[in-house]
Amino acid sequence: MPLTYQNFDLLIESGASGGYRARVLTSPAGEPPPVAVRMPFSDLELENFLLRIGRPRRQSARGVQSEEAAAIQDFGGRLFDAVFHDQLRVALNGSVEQAEGQETGLRLRLRLTDCPELADLPWEYLYNTDKRLFPALSPWTPVVRYLDLPGRIRPLAVRAPLRILVMAASPTDFPALDVDSEWAKVRDALADLQREGRVSVDRVPTGTLGDLRRMLRRGEYHVFHFIGHGRYDPQARDGVLALEGLEGRAQQVTGADLGAMLHDHRSLRLGLLNSCEGARGGRTDPYSGTAQSLIHQGIPAVVAMQFEITDVAAITFAHSLYAAVADGYPLDAAVSEARNAIRDQPNPVEWATPVLYLRAPDGVIFDLTDNPGAAPSGRAGDRMVDEGDRTDGTGPDPDGSDGRARQGGVDRAPERSGPPTAPPTGAPQPDVGTPERRLSRRRAAVVVTTVVGLAAVATAAYLVLGNGSDGTGRGGSPTATQSGAVSSPGGPVPGLPAAAPLPADTMVVSRDVDDNIDLYLVDAATDAVGTRLTTAPVSEAVPLISPDRGSVVYLRAGEGGGDLPWVVASDGTGARKLWSAPPPECAGGVFQPAWDPVEPTVLAFSCSDVAGNRSLQLVDVGGQPVRELATPEPVVDDLTFSPDGQLVTFWAGQEPGDQGGSLWSVRADGSGAPVQLTDVGTGVDADPVWSPRGDQIAFRRDVGEESDIFVVAADGSGERALATRSGLDSDPTWSPDGGRLAFVSTPTAGAEPALWTMAADGSGQRRLLADAPGRLVLSAAWSRR
Repeated sequence: MPLTYQNFDLLIESGASGGYRARVLTSPAGEPPPVAVRMPFSDLELENFLLRIGRPRRQSARGVQSEEAAAIQDFGGRLFDAVFHDQLRVALNGSVEQAEGQETGLRLRLRLTDCPELADLPWEYLYNTDKRLFPALSPWTPVVRYLDLPGRIRPLAVRAPLRILVMAASPTDFPALDVDSEWAKVRDALADLQREGRVSVDRVPTGTLGDLRRMLRRGEYHVFHFIGHGRYDPQARDGVLALEGLEGRAQQVTGADLGAMLHDHRSLRLGLLNSCEGARGGRTDPYSGTAQSLIHQGIPAVVAMQFEITDVAAITFAHSLYAAVADGYPLDAAVSEARNAIRDQPNPVEWATPVLYLRAPDGVIFDLTDNPGAAPSGRAGDRMVDEGDRTDGTGPDPDGSDGRARQGGVDRAPERSGPPTAPPTGAPQPDVGTPERRLSRRRAAVVVTTVVGLAAVATAAYLVLGNGSDGTGRGGSPTATQSGAVSSPGGPVPGLPAAAPLPADTMVVSRDVDDNIDLYLVDAATDAVGTRLTTAPVSEAVPLISPDRGSVVYLRAGEGGGDLPWVVASDGTGARKLWSAPPPECAGGVFQPAWDPVEPTVLAFSCSDVAGNRSLQLVDVGGQPVRELATPEPVVDDLTFSPDGQLVTFWAGQEPGDQGGSLWSVRADGSGAPVQLTDVGTGVDADPVWSPRGDQIAFRRDVGEESDIFVVAADGSGERALATRSGLDSDPTWSPDGGRLAFVSTPTAGAEPALWTMAADGSGQRRLLADAPGRLVLSAAWSRR
């Protein structure tokens, strides 16, 4: 993969006698005189070709020598020869040679705004008849449709993970789409990237404009991924998407209106539209399509489908695109990699269906840093800013750059084979400093919105999470905001009641006041009791805080005796059942759950079915089972996720309650067998909880009549006691930064339990709520477990 790029800017404009002419605006080999261009196809030939290649497909692969592949090569060769001839061909070949000699890539930027009627041609099929290759398939010669607009877009400083917001819409008056299946395909395709901490994926709970706006207001997202219907509306002179309106019927939203909304969400940089005709525009207005309108509204990059695309090809494209961006590729190079992923299936046709529109001159839309202490992307000062929108009178840096590192004035990009050198002094220098934003998916238009380098955001995410100073592979503990609240990289969990993130000193405590067990907020710094979160006349306890600290899941006593999960916002609003109906494996009740930090729509539960059979289940927030995990003993409880989401740690024993047992871990992806971490002989090790820093696990050890708080390294080594008070100490919970622990201490049998805190090394033990009314029941939650 090239580390640097130079640009070959090709403008096609109207010429004499109804024809066209092609001009090179800039290239490493100079700017030759314009050449005349005449389209080599009749209208009928072109129509037949587009119908042949763009028709709906049901087969997922074709042979390399298929008729479609031969037709594509013939079409691409004729189009290439019609444009690149005489001096222009010499300039292209010379530019390729110079770029290769300097170990840089050559970006072919097509400028078609002067003749928008040519935008319907599949230029991505250009076939170089001299070199016998498709330039768009090589990351060394990416082909992009460049839209040059006023106003400079500067990179967005981003920390991992890359945050993708998926919206699926299926209005009742349009052909039905299985939106849940579509969502599952996207989620499952990106599961490995989520496990690695490189991306997070949230879903808009419905297909309505209101819910989209609400999600954008509550979270910071970098990519918008749309699944649904779309078309080009000649009367509106714009592309439209069919969202869900009143009574589920279609509410058609133009690209301009959607672009205005996304533009206001300044962290959003890339869009992927899985909808029909997303790449199609009008024949007189170059900015009249859905993707083009989004670009015009300030989205740096858009990928849209020019034909219908099969699900297999669309999912393959999306996964490869996000992975390449997370590896640091500029977006145009990442698109080339994703095209090859489709072609490798093998599929010699659909690789050109995605169309990349760029507003970013260099293909980089994010400003990445490998510094775990860098400011989070949610801060206004870190956002990418369109210089045309600035009101403070400032602009680019005095040297004319956008602040990103450059070598020899050439755009930085990932390396292919060995460190390329910068072009020599005096070599033509490409543009630098504009970000991009979108991506494409199925059914004709996929738009992914991301600004200064989706590649950069995901790379930053990967670097920060993969090389964090905490050793967890996830980039360290959550980031404190100016208000003191702790924010999670993933934002609010879609579909759950949520409010502002709880401050770092706030924990959720189950307390019995006037014989009513409810959840309360408690400030660990001031010892003050705050909002009462639950008020039902039944036991509501065992709180679990979401990764973003905006929601709380808890266990509520059921009528049949088993506890079932409920959820409430961090301000006490919106309390409801977590599931409309529990999965059969959990119909008899659930026990201490844990929250997946990488896929926050998934929780782990120790479940009991109606017959009393216990199992360890991963279940999503909608009540759909994800997978069952292997356990070494019949009964498990006290679940906790490792901060990187790779392991679920738990207590396992032969019988419910404190009848022996020890700590075990199992991989969350279901691979491998459980691994034992501790063995105390006839005693009990229970109540494990991972440190947010990922370096150790706190737990309760019972020996004889005493129980104390211990910690152990992630691999089971280095056990040591922290709290050894006389009596029973249990239920440890870490502060969000991993610097302190809270735990429950009962000095003697029959005495009232009390809430205590201490430093991570066991020092500075202090009792909380000594003078507060009521008493402590069960446990407290200070951070996600």
